[in-house]
Amino acid sequence: MIKSAGEILVSEIRAAVDQLKECVTPLFDVNDKGEAELLGSAVLISLSDETYLCTAKHVIDGNQTSTLYFDGPSKLEVLEGGFQVSKEHDVAVLKLTPEQATAFQKYQPLREDEVANQSQTEASNYVEFLGFPETKNRKLYKQNKIKGLLHANGCTVIEITSARVRVSFDRKRNLDAKTRQRVTAPDPHGMSGGAMFGAAMDNNTIEGKPRPRLIGLSTDKPSNAEVFGSTIAIVLAIIRDGWHVTLPSRLDPTNIKTNPPVA
Repeated sequence: MIKSAGEILVSEIRAAVDQLKECVTPLFDVNDKGEAELLGSAVLISLSDETYLCTAKHVIDGNQTSTLYFDGPSKLEVLEGGFQVSKEHDVAVLKLTPEQATAFQKYQPLREDEVANQSQTEASNYVEFLGFPETKNRKLYKQNKIKGLLHANGCTVIEITSARVRVSFDRKRNLDAKTRQRVTAPDPHGMSGGAMFGAAMDNNTIEGKPRPRLIGLSTDKPSNAEVFGSTIAIVLAIIRDGWHVTLPSRLDPTNIKTNPPVA
């Protein structure tokens, strides 16, 4: 079957996003039996030689033990530290210690040039979600771990503001580039806190050289047709204000001020 021009463009964007997918990591809780339970997803970003773990605030609020775990080199490791959070925007960020950053060796933080600024975010008209949905990551039989299956879904942009990304999953138009099946908005359980990579349908994309960048974190699914997220500008403002970091001028969201409390 011959693909349409739109399907080819989406396929090329997804191939480019695949090169960045190792920045997305799962976060865990444990149940009363000591078994791993998936809480959500998170994104690793490297800025000024420091590594930050970024997720949705409701993900870290959702654990029952008050102890978070991450996917260490050989087993689940305890994730300790003070998160800086924005309750208003449902975002939580943790600055990793050098030892913690090393322990995330299965994953690859995004570089600064793989993170969008506000103008690049607003120019995006196609978004690819990456996360670890609970429906595809049940605990393995007789093993204290989940499958660890990363899932991607693509959709079109409805609206992007300085603080929010709003995207649409229209079954009449949203076609998976690989399976050619119609897709709906992903179940938020497990996907929350995952990456939202945006791409513009510009000359680079048309020439087969799309440049997707991180434009936000997924936070909310109000319906089967839409997903909301907080923009990367909110995440960057939390990092800047929470740890007094001087951001690269390209990324500094000067119109956003936050004073996030420590969770």
